[in-house]
Amino acid sequence: MQLTAQPRPAVVSPLAQLLEDPSLDCQPIQVPARSTLYQPDDPAQAIYYIRGGQIRTYQISAHDSRRLVEILGTDQWCGAAALAGLSHYGEAAEAIVPSTVCIVPIEHLLGVLQQRPAAAIELIRQLAQKLAVLRDDAAGLVFEDCHHRLVRTLLELSRSPAASSMPDGQVVLRITHQQLAQKVGVARETVSLVPFPVHDFRAPVGVD
Repeated sequence: MQLTAQPRPAVVSPLAQLLEDPSLDCQPIQVPARSTLYQPDDPAQAIYYIRGGQIRTYQISAHDSRRLVEILGTDQWCGAAALAGLSHYGEAAEAIVPSTVCIVPIEHLLGVLQQRPAAAIELIRQLAQKLAVLRDDAAGLVFEDCHHRLVRTLLELSRSPAASSMPDGQVVLRITHQQLAQKVGVARETVSLVPFPVHDFRAPVGVD
């Protein structure tokens, strides 16, 4: 007797299922690489759900310097300021590669979440994870030296959409020294002098 293995059904996250609700009127849009989804002063009226690609969020200072905050990929989202009821996003979001994104108006989302407890729980869980990461980053600035912060950040980024595994087991991280230094909170020269290989990378789309 010959047995044929049946393929396992694809697991669809509660948030992905939520976006199928017709009352959200959420249509995917194609976002070219290097396009900006929103700026810090834009009104926070929607969250952005990522169906594919890579989105990075940045804090921008009054002098236009940028700090990398998050690297997001498929089934993740940005625009938490809208969910918090803030007037503006307070950060910038940029597509690093061609991406597929759903813009979800916050008023529609809050209405649908009342009928979708599983999606609401998932959203709360993800918000709590974001908060925990930001809390750890803040604690690292006080309790860790720059070398430990750099190592911890590299390990975190190695599990992000910016990383890809090579056949020889190495992990290639698509991030520049400047972006890494901004995320860790050190000077760029500090990253360049670490006692293990950290090679500057410039992606095909021209990440600066």
